[in-house]
Amino acid sequence: MAVAAALAELQAEAKCPVCLDGLNDPVTIECGHNFCRRCVQRSWVDLEDTFPCPVCRHPCREPQLRSNAQLGRLIEVARLLLSGPSGRRRSQQSPLCEWHQQALSLFCEDDLEVLCPLCAQTPSHQAHAVRPLAEAAADHRQRLGGYVEPLKRQVAEAQSLLVAQDRKVLELREQVQRQRLELASDFVSVHLALRSAFCKSSFEEFRSWLSG
Repeated sequence: MAVAAALAELQAEAKCPVCLDGLNDPVTIECGHNFCRRCVQRSWVDLEDTFPCPVCRHPCREPQLRSNAQLGRLIEVARLLLSGPSGRRRSQQSPLCEWHQQALSLFCEDDLEVLCPLCAQTPSHQAHAVRPLAEAAADHRQRLGGYVEPLKRQVAEAQSLLVAQDRKVLELREQVQRQRLELASDFVSVHLALRSAFCKSSFEEFRSWLSG
């Protein structure tokens, strides 16, 4: 039950914040948040200067998307594990390979892929470590459960970054306001000094004219 709960929590954490569905072709942006590639690209349509994160609003300098293929494979494995025995009971059959229509009964450790017996015989997997899916599932359930906390820490770090940035913006605004007040005060002082000097000069010229 604990492992199943951890897998379910991992799958929930691995949802795209934009479409609220499982990450599809996941990418990571500058602030560390993950999205479906298409979702984040749509959110940045028509933007030119800054590209805010849809979650924390961090202004990314460039629309650079780092592909996170490993996360995508782990999500897919989590889906298969979560729909394992119970899912097979519901459908009365094992998941089938889309290429060979045979049961997905093997697991490739090198590529983190679920395979059918014919897929395992292809050149792309012959030199890889392939073992029965049930055997691999026992090991990977615990490993996948360990990804929940890192994902939570990633979200917490991004939120902390946002708070720090907001605090910095507030401090800069206060500094600008202080400088404006200082400049205004200096301007008034200079203006009054010039006015006083002008009035004194005019008075002296008037007295000189009277004396002449």
